[in-house]
Amino acid sequence: MSKALTPNFDELELDAELVKEYLQQNPDFFLQHPELVTQLKIPHVAKGAISLLEKRQEVQRDKITLMEEELTSLMGHARANEIIFKAISQIYISLVGCQSISDLEQAVNKVCQEHLYLVQFRLLQPEDEAYLHLQAKLNSKGTYLGRLKADLMDVVFDQPAGSVALIEVVHESEDDEQIFGIGAFAAKQHDHFQPHMDTFFIRELARLLSQHFVHLVRE
Repeated sequence: MSKALTPNFDELELDAELVKEYLQQNPDFFLQHPELVTQLKIPHVAKGAISLLEKRQEVQRDKITLMEEELTSLMGHARANEIIFKAISQIYISLVGCQSISDLEQAVNKVCQEHLYLVQFRLLQPEDEAYLHLQAKLNSKGTYLGRLKADLMDVVFDQPAGSVALIEVVHESEDDEQIFGIGAFAAKQHDHFQPHMDTFFIRELARLLSQHFVHLVRE
């Protein structure tokens, strides 16, 4: 096996890479020369210049802050997933007794308002005035998250809304594909629904609604 070559630093002209390599090969350098920890100064935007010790403490603080932010984010996602899971479970239970499209819409709307704190849920069908306008907003996956024009919001929802989530409710079988309508969720906040957000909840709900839709009485 070939032996790794260690450069002779006495015969080389020092540059940044050589200093870096030397320190990496001699991790106890600052233990042997502790006075340098406070003597060496590092330029700092806000403080002018700081010692290596202060710089290390700053780096450690930044790492801790980043870890805390990541932990908070994970806890937030876990809490949000728990709320969504409970809402879907509650909707599933509520749909069992639905006999009509109106019953279904009211059942889902009740859960959305009580468990998800949304303004309203609507299930629009092709004959509804705003259906074509909403359909034009859907992407190739049959979803849309974001804002709508104020006049369109007023037509779709009974309460003022800032942002919406739209999902096409489709029932797929071996023979054909039947579109039942568009599920529309309204939130009060303008940034509650945004284009980059995950659509797991509304896709799962659309799948659930499509399974019940085939047994409902059209009014």
